Amino acid sequence: MAAVLATVLVVRLHPPQSAARDYCPACGHPPPVSTRGRGRPSAPGVCLHATETGRAIRCGYPLTESPAPALQHDGAVLAAQLAVNRDILGTSLAEETRTRSQELHALARRALRGVHEFPSAPSVVDAILDDCGGTLPALAVRDEANDAHNTAVAMIATDRSHPACDEVFAWLLSTDRPRVPRSNYATSKISEWLPAGPRVVNRMLSAADSELTFIARLRYSTATTAPAWPDRSDKNVHNRASKLPSMIWPSWAFRLLPVETDAPVAGFRRACASLMLLPGTNWDYLPAASLMGNTSPKSNRRALDAAVTLSGAETLVTILPALAKALDSHAVPIDYARRRRLFSPDSVAFDHDAYQELCQRHGWRSHAPIRIQRLRWQLARLLLGADPGAASRAPAGHLSFHYRLHPDLHELLHEQAATNLEAHGIDEPVSWEPPPTWITDPSLSPGPETINRRQLAQQAANGPEPAELARLLGLDYARLLLAIETVGTTAPHPVQQQPPAPGRRTPRQGVLAPRSLQQLYQEQQLRQHQIAELAGCSISTVRRALDEAGIPIRRRRPAGHLEQTITRTWLEEEYHRKGRSSPDIARALGVRKDDVMRLVSKWGIPRHPTSQFNKPFASLDTDLSPAMRAVSRTKNSVQRLHHLTVASRHRTLQDAAAELGVTWGTLNYQLKRIEETVGVTIVGVGRSRPLAIREDGQRFLDEATRLLSLLDDRAP
Repeated sequence: MAAVLATVLVVRLHPPQSAARDYCPACGHPPPVSTRGRGRPSAPGVCLHATETGRAIRCGYPLTESPAPALQHDGAVLAAQLAVNRDILGTSLAEETRTRSQELHALARRALRGVHEFPSAPSVVDAILDDCGGTLPALAVRDEANDAHNTAVAMIATDRSHPACDEVFAWLLSTDRPRVPRSNYATSKISEWLPAGPRVVNRMLSAADSELTFIARLRYSTATTAPAWPDRSDKNVHNRASKLPSMIWPSWAFRLLPVETDAPVAGFRRACASLMLLPGTNWDYLPAASLMGNTSPKSNRRALDAAVTLSGAETLVTILPALAKALDSHAVPIDYARRRRLFSPDSVAFDHDAYQELCQRHGWRSHAPIRIQRLRWQLARLLLGADPGAASRAPAGHLSFHYRLHPDLHELLHEQAATNLEAHGIDEPVSWEPPPTWITDPSLSPGPETINRRQLAQQAANGPEPAELARLLGLDYARLLLAIETVGTTAPHPVQQQPPAPGRRTPRQGVLAPRSLQQLYQEQQLRQHQIAELAGCSISTVRRALDEAGIPIRRRRPAGHLEQTITRTWLEEEYHRKGRSSPDIARALGVRKDDVMRLVSKWGIPRHPTSQFNKPFASLDTDLSPAMRAVSRTKNSVQRLHHLTVASRHRTLQDAAAELGVTWGTLNYQLKRIEETVGVTIVGVGRSRPLAIREDGQRFLDEATRLLSLLDDRAP
């Protein structure tokens, strides 16, 4: 500021032939414009610099009589003075005056240092020196910018209408020499220029864009038209995070995702959402990812790097800062931070009654745990605006399920999402995305709004595979899924002729044959789970076979039947002391194992450790061989031993499997597990050759037959 005002004084004293004098010829100091502590008036045009030791003793040299070079009327120095008069002295805006003075002072200091240390300067700088007499100004210890030369150079560097503006500004940047040795990192140099004000710093950031890392380009927004030094507080960062889902919105991922990439799209979207917290802040990527709930930041970053390997990151460093700035200046109707705290696939409320009613209306199978699991996942995804969890790859089964999601199920999920929000007292829309009008950058690719929705619905109505539908719409697979997530249109399953179910046109064989079922279920009064064990199938398969054979299902035993059949002492002896398993006891009693465990809990009998399997022969007063003891501790040992004894009576394994009502592969697997536990080959397995019991396995087979016979004979 002193340099500017000193020049003003000298120029005003020499109209119409203007001249410049930066130092008093008597005392050698720059003459101050005004002083403090001087009570009496001074003569105009005299040097007021204090001399000797007294503040009241002034130099007093008449500056109007000092020799000074005449300034050219069309020169840069006089033009700079007129600009100072107009932009600084002639304005009433204190903030603008302060900012402009800071710019000129900081740039003038660099100009003073530059003309001493760099002989080669732009031609306009040499012209300014010639205009001021051709002599270099003195270089003070503090690099004082208090002469007309430097002020004129600074004016040109900040006048964007001047043709040499960019050339002079670039030269001033090259003169920068930090006093303290620092890293070569560009932002370390730029921090020295902070006193120059935001406009100068922003220009420097733009000039340094090519030297910065990807993270620094995002932090300082150097690839945009409005770069800036970080000024956002931690509170601003948390506020921006509350406006962002953990994965960037699908329509914006559609615009930002490079074409033809095999990178995990979910990881790319998570990395973009985390990186949007960096523009204008001093936050780093890892803390930002943690705040967004993206707990696999390195995996997300690898996905992003893989996506931009070929096309580069120019779109990201341009659009992400602009979108972050738009989020800061606009209201967002959803508080995503609150939703991240409240909702997950396990915490969302799923209305099973509404789902059952929808299944009955369409004739769908309602008892499908995997479908309910995927519906809960989709419901949480709808509420969070992102995939639940933190994986960089969305589960393929969930994506395929959403691609085929029925419109009525889609509507049901939206209704249940609104119900979940209402239950927590949240008045927000279920989903929302920033409109594309927020960003006017021409480099931004078009989004899903350019897709003809009617054409998408027509093409998807035939149920094509995703790759085929993407080809018909001129999209890649990743963008197709993003468009479907945005628009909501899905492709139904194509109608196919279902093959006849076993037991309807194909008669059931073995244990599940109608005559065998009638004998076991009606005459021997076996329970459904006992028949399932004999057949090696599930209880639901036995129930369907009974229905196909026209055999009525027996009514369940009345409540309290088991308590009247056994006593607490007997159950404690068998379960706790002998170590029999609940399935073993239930099989002997002809009840379900859940009924047994209910009594174990009711009567306070200590439970078995969770790692313990069966001890089916614990109720028999007989010693077991080491091999049998090892097999008895494995899962489903009784069933597998029973299948082994049946297989030993048949010529081939295929015949044994047919009698048992299981597949050849299932039976072969069970026998292999027994042989691995025993450590010897028991049965020579083959389909065409006769089965042969090996000599080492015959003793084990005889022991298994004897133990199974004892179990059948033993009953409470």
